[in-house]
Amino acid sequence: MTHHPLVIDAYSGPGGVGLALSDLPVRHVGVDIEEYGDEYPGQFVRADASHVAFMERFPSPELLWLSPRCQAYSRLSWANMGRYDWDQTPKERYPTFADLNVREVIEAVNPEHYIIENVATCDDLREPARLNGLAFGLPINNQRHFETSFTVPDACESGTCEISLGSEYVRHELAAAKGVPANWSESEIRSAIPREFVEYLLHYCPSTPNVPLPETLRQRALHEFVEVTGGKQA
Repeated sequence: MTHHPLVIDAYSGPGGVGLALSDLPVRHVGVDIEEYGDEYPGQFVRADASHVAFMERFPSPELLWLSPRCQAYSRLSWANMGRYDWDQTPKERYPTFADLNVREVIEAVNPEHYIIENVATCDDLREPARLNGLAFGLPINNQRHFETSFTVPDACESGTCEISLGSEYVRHELAAAKGVPANWSESEIRSAIPREFVEYLLHYCPSTPNVPLPETLRQRALHEFVEVTGGKQA
């Protein structure tokens, strides 16, 4: 019988990561303090993913994916600090990794491997991998940073995005680019990561060995192989 690795999707929301996991050869459980049982694509547990004593009940999964709140680190928060004359910095105003017990949860769950997602490189992430949509042939940038317990090469390219998150923001187009439902809230669509990011990271994770690279990268690799070799195998 084929073994499917267990992935705990902490701070899951309605399923930005879960939708990608549901198409991969893994088992997954979403955990969020909000009730997303009807929306989440798979098994869901309503609980505080920052509650160490609760999270340690999970049986040492192959992979722990954490997407803690990012307001303390986002560029928008730091811009708003000057705009609204806050008397606190974003890291003082919003919960940080330390406030959310991120490191303690990882230790308590004791997964084989882990991934921490955040919108920006910060002093709370350790040597993160950088991914953006342009590297996967998507019409969005959506740059994200991921601290991983395994080695992952960056996948970041420069260029012009077809879909902007500014005044030209279009909910349906952005949702389609990320592979999430358009009826999600604007903040849920914005915070979701493209499914290609999930596939790419799990492809490099030793605990999820049967996850292939995203199709766009496989096609690009094939095209480069044909250009270099003329299609002839050694």
